[in-house]
Amino acid sequence: MKRLFLALLINGLAVICNAQEDTSLVNRVNAILSFTQIKDLEKVMEYTYPKLFTIVPRETMIATMKIAFDSEDFTIELDSLKILKIFPIFKINDTSYVKVRHTMLMKIKYIEPYDSLQKELKEYMVSFMSQKYGEGNVRFDPVANSMNIFMTPDMVGIKDNKTKWTFVNLNEDKPQMLDMLFGKQVLDKLKEYK
Repeated sequence: MKRLFLALLINGLAVICNAQEDTSLVNRVNAILSFTQIKDLEKVMEYTYPKLFTIVPRETMIATMKIAFDSEDFTIELDSLKILKIFPIFKINDTSYVKVRHTMLMKIKYIEPYDSLQKELKEYMVSFMSQKYGEGNVRFDPVANSMNIFMTPDMVGIKDNKTKWTFVNLNEDKPQMLDMLFGKQVLDKLKEYK
């Protein structure tokens, strides 16, 4: 009877610890998504996986993102950043990893006023971008003069015994970057979660 009670107690404590860890993870994911949506890049960097800064310095990353969000030709607004799915947490050595999928609506608002003569060009761009983001996920809004792209990107959460959860985009278009950030074992495990 004592053994059964002890086993139930240990299982109960494990569930409570995982629930607390999940709450911490969800809070951190929501925070980085919120800061990303309002384009508070300094705060986003506080939630970014520090190893990324050994490849691209923090200030360079901030400057590049500012240029991407506000160029001479367009500005980018982000909307509807929400958690879609958090896959199971897995541990390799002393580090925990998790794949997180979220939603995002990116609105590319053009500076130059819309000209109806550009209709064919805009339609071509919608068709071209739909190949990457999926049919029905890209549309041009002539009233707002913006290309609206709905996407469901993935990111990786990383946490060791000494740190809080930090994140990096899981951009499979940049395999060399992923190789520098993670070992083969981590990348293979992440690929298991679809």
